[in-house]
Amino acid sequence: MLFIESQDIKPGMRLAKPVFNRNGVLLFDRNTKLTIQNIVNLNNFGLIGIFILEPAEPLPPITKEELEFEQLQTFYMFRLRDNLVNISKGKMPTDLAALAKDVVQHFGSLDHKVHFTQNIRSNTDFVYKHSIGVSIISAMIGHAMGLRESTMISVVTAAFLYDFGYLYVPAEIMKKGEDISELENSTITKYREKAFALLHADTNPYNIPPDSLAMVTQMIQTGRSEDGNADRSKWLTGTSILTVADKFDRMTAMSLSRKPNSEISAIRYMIDHPELYPEKAVTALAKSIHIMPVGCCVDLTNGDKGLVLEENVHDFNQPIVLSFSRNEILDLSLPSVRHKVQIADVMHTMDNRVKMDAETLKQFTSDENSSKTIRKYEFKKMKIEQRMQKQA
Repeated sequence: MLFIESQDIKPGMRLAKPVFNRNGVLLFDRNTKLTIQNIVNLNNFGLIGIFILEPAEPLPPITKEELEFEQLQTFYMFRLRDNLVNISKGKMPTDLAALAKDVVQHFGSLDHKVHFTQNIRSNTDFVYKHSIGVSIISAMIGHAMGLRESTMISVVTAAFLYDFGYLYVPAEIMKKGEDISELENSTITKYREKAFALLHADTNPYNIPPDSLAMVTQMIQTGRSEDGNADRSKWLTGTSILTVADKFDRMTAMSLSRKPNSEISAIRYMIDHPELYPEKAVTALAKSIHIMPVGCCVDLTNGDKGLVLEENVHDFNQPIVLSFSRNEILDLSLPSVRHKVQIADVMHTMDNRVKMDAETLKQFTSDENSSKTIRKYEFKKMKIEQRMQKQA
């Protein structure tokens, strides 16, 4: 899979990902072979580029839920853009409250983990895509933490607004991404404060939840700097959630200028900095998304590569892995195994999906010895869990 910028798209290329319009309607499905007219339509749509399949590459697997996730991201992004444009002009937002409720209803009540995937971002659409990404993550974290729907709506609303000011930041600063000076960071804060003034928090003509405005204020005051000495004692719960969601989305986002971090490296970074990223919110995030799902390929600390055969619901760092070089199954929940080898990172494709699909996975689990070993581990874990439940 390759990413091709708009000016380099050629007839005959096959789409690797679907393309939706602003209303979430499918324009071009995956595996569509592009014609000259298709390319004209894509350019008119304002895309910075597309993911294409290499000539002999088969169509990668995608679930119905993942397809809906991409569709909703596009639909939400355009809705948010319309709202923010109206606010910037002093007009009433089109449907900001309805959008927040929609995000919470879709992602603030899930009873399972999701694959969090992202579209590639440019300087022109970064704010909208980032804000939507943070809002979705925040809704999932809020649900995992047991927050009320009204509270989650306030957090999601704040996610839409706290980076509003980035729309006014000069392009030369935006191009630098995270690599900015203290002076440039101060400049960004000023633009964020200027944008916050457009919300007219004192009179609140847009009927934004008051706690949302408080969260936005705290996020702007915190800024982008990772100052462990900053006073976070008065932070609202929603601000803690936004801080975690913001960092995760920024680290794992795709852009033309940088390679995204994997989910596991982003989570580990935040775990290693509890003074910046509250443990409860990070734990809730880890419970909400697939970090090392079954079928993903991983790099091991011994230099080998492996395949995750079974997730560990208690600790994502300790799945059951098939080591490729030795054709050996490693249960990383066992101290004796974990002492010798651990997960270094997850291998991803260019669009940040895990490499292995279900059909390929079957090739590695159909072996009778492997199947017996997995069943043995599953039986042991079941007994341990039953014993722990009795003790509780």
